[in-house]
Amino acid sequence: MSSLIDTLRSDPAIARREASRLGRIATGFAAHLTWRRVAFAFALAALVSTQPLFQPHIYSGFLLEHFLGIWRDYFVECAVMASCLLLALTLAEAASDGAGRGAGLVALLAALFGGSLVGALLVLPWYGLGWDDAFGSRFWGDVAYWSALGLGVATIASLQRRAAAAAAALHQAEVARVALSRQMMEARLQVMRAQIEPHFLFNTLANVKRLCQTDVAGGVTMLDNLTRYLRAALPQMRGAQTTLGQEADLVQAYLAVLQIRMGGRLRHAISIPPALRSQPFPPMMLLTLAENAIKHGLTPSPHGGRLDVRARATASRLLVEVADTGVGFGAAATGGSGVGLANTRARLAALHGDAAELSLEANHPSGVVAGIRLPLAPARP
Repeated sequence: MSSLIDTLRSDPAIARREASRLGRIATGFAAHLTWRRVAFAFALAALVSTQPLFQPHIYSGFLLEHFLGIWRDYFVECAVMASCLLLALTLAEAASDGAGRGAGLVALLAALFGGSLVGALLVLPWYGLGWDDAFGSRFWGDVAYWSALGLGVATIASLQRRAAAAAAALHQAEVARVALSRQMMEARLQVMRAQIEPHFLFNTLANVKRLCQTDVAGGVTMLDNLTRYLRAALPQMRGAQTTLGQEADLVQAYLAVLQIRMGGRLRHAISIPPALRSQPFPPMMLLTLAENAIKHGLTPSPHGGRLDVRARATASRLLVEVADTGVGFGAAATGGSGVGLANTRARLAALHGDAAELSLEANHPSGVVAGIRLPLAPARP
């Protein structure tokens, strides 16, 4: 001991390192010694202390005072032993933090034996025994009994920690898998959104060319509408989130282009309350519903029809609907199984899980109502 003290005095670096190590052990000891562990130790002591109550001979000539005295004495012994084991195991856990499994096992066995030994020595005065009575067969029996009991409890606790760590790792892996799946889906959708339908552009440009030969004013108007549509669409194709107002403006520009092509066969109205225009909304999703309604609802109808885009909010949900008066769920309609609608459902599931949905209902007297329900974002101050 004196040589160790001399070494520490002569080498300040070693002294600082040892002081730091002792500080870490003390901090770890305080962190591991929780009220939950203390309560468990005393609950275990109370449970083990009931052992004498199951011995028939204590009930012969039953006296309550004698009965309670036996239980009290053994409970104190169990409480002292459990407390010593708790302190020893906690100190060993703090000292072996960061060490290998072998060092942790050695520290555990040393703590079990040392804690049981110290506890057995502290119990001697309670029974009025002296040092001459120590290290007898009963003494070593108590040490072995509590060492085995402590080993069992430590093993169960270790298995529980491993199971909890495995469950946490599995949960983290599942979270990472879902996040990766969401990123992959968003990446695929980014590619899809970056590809404006060629037939829409080609048909529109062909109509512009034809109108410029027969109706210059109409051709210029259609070209202006196409420009407005592209100006609104291109930035949103690259974004991860836009607002309902921006999406409504994009649909308005898209319908303005189609209005010149379809003429009186297309009638439309967009009704978005001003308070809802700032609500977050997935990019290009509202346009997908409008395109689907035009392609599968109004275009197959000999007389065209009407398209209404509307939105409303409840206490916690945002509902956006695209209603058409086209052919409905007829032979020419997809019935909700189209690629665009399937991608919309997949995007909603990736973004909001079960909190969002896409619904399709029959419109009256004809047509389809496509609705998107999303969580309502809190209003910004």
